Amino acid sequence: MAAEYITDVPYPHFFQRETTPIWLSFAARALGRASPDLRQPFVSCELGCGQGFATVLQAVANPHGHFVGVDFNARHIAHARALAKAAGVSNVEFVEDSFQAMLENASPSPRYDFIILHGVYSWVPSADRQRLRQFVERQLKPDGIVFLGYMAQPGLDFFAAPRRFVQQYAQTLCGSSAQRVVEALRALQRLCASGAGLFAHDRQVAGHIERSLQDDPCYLAHELLNEHWSTLPVAEVMADFESCGTGYIGSASLMDNIDDLSLPANVIEQLAGLQGAALRETFKDLARNQTQRRDLYQRGGSTLDEYAHKAALFDQVVAALPGAPASGGVTFDTRIGAVEGAEQLFSPILQALAQRPQSFPALLRLPALAGQAGSISPALQALAAAGHVHPLLPGQIDLAGCQAFNRVISERVLGGARYSHLAAPSLGSGISANFVEMAAARVLLDHPHLRGAALRQTVDALLRKVGWQPLANPVDPLQAQLSRFESDTLPIWQQLGVVG
Repeated sequence: MAAEYITDVPYPHFFQRETTPIWLSFAARALGRASPDLRQPFVSCELGCGQGFATVLQAVANPHGHFVGVDFNARHIAHARALAKAAGVSNVEFVEDSFQAMLENASPSPRYDFIILHGVYSWVPSADRQRLRQFVERQLKPDGIVFLGYMAQPGLDFFAAPRRFVQQYAQTLCGSSAQRVVEALRALQRLCASGAGLFAHDRQVAGHIERSLQDDPCYLAHELLNEHWSTLPVAEVMADFESCGTGYIGSASLMDNIDDLSLPANVIEQLAGLQGAALRETFKDLARNQTQRRDLYQRGGSTLDEYAHKAALFDQVVAALPGAPASGGVTFDTRIGAVEGAEQLFSPILQALAQRPQSFPALLRLPALAGQAGSISPALQALAAAGHVHPLLPGQIDLAGCQAFNRVISERVLGGARYSHLAAPSLGSGISANFVEMAAARVLLDHPHLRGAALRQTVDALLRKVGWQPLANPVDPLQAQLSRFESDTLPIWQQLGVVG
């Protein structure tokens, strides 16, 4: 199996909020579907877990869950196991296996409430895609949810031929996969600069190459140099997953479930006349020129009736995240461009969340939202998709465990590791942190009451100790960053349990 895949450089430590149980539950409930109860024990499996960072983070942030990460790359699994051990996370296990061996060794009865397929399905041969579906068929529990991320049609079809050139050209070069993919992309860029026909005909190719060259070279190697790279039509994917006993329920990209915010206004009327989910999703992909899909499939889950749906929504609490606007309208960045959210709907919600986390019933009681009850759930989904709010994890959290994990992660980042998230126990998920914020977290985890000049000076000293040097004329000086962190970000981090 390794011969078809990049193994000389590791896959980066990415974290995808859309793969977490709390996010999947939040999405399913908004779509009117039952979801596994996160207050009770549950099991989640990620197939193709990479170096396991996201799996370990999810495990420590979800003490009721048990998490399984599967990857064929021995280097990835070794890192994952070492990270879990260093952080003292025990509700996680890692399996080094091919998809064929994984299928052969699967338990005889369904084990998983969640199965995660992120960054895998479009990059394996059809035989492995079939094995993955067979695993889902055998291992997903009733009402269980599958997250399936893949490259969609038509939005990435334009890059199929250039990608093949990159993959073939890289084979003629020396050096690591990361070095070779960058040089191959630059060769493609030179071809573009020469005015070659493809680039003159399709202007988006040049922009895609330029954006790609800004990405992590290790990521690019895994993205572009593996033998298999396939865009997939949604109707075909839906049919394949229906054949393994699951049905399509919606998207983990929450904005894609809200037609008014994700489709051009002049096509929504045409959508209303289309019959069948597969045809409607194909139409939406055309309307959005979809490049990536994050499908959700469920085993045997039925649509909730009106009262059950209301109860599921009422059971949720959401919190504002750092950087969320405190009031006013919201401009959403979508596949179809900037979309304005109605101020009379979003401003009261944002004002309430700026004070404290809010339940659905609490928002419903706001006088400013009178007559807008049916719009509250879509509004919360849109705000969550934009990164302004996040659902809170119901039930037990592990504050001490998450902060121990965060201590390990922040220390490793200061030592050169490229992690980008810390555990937020109240979210059951992760929260992004840049290098300066990681240093501040490391200080605060040992000195939780440090504030003001003392905090800024201590973080500054720590950064200098690890060799960090500020720019000669920084646009955003360190002291300004730390002051803003203390006033805007730290109160929310404390509320969410990221630091003490």
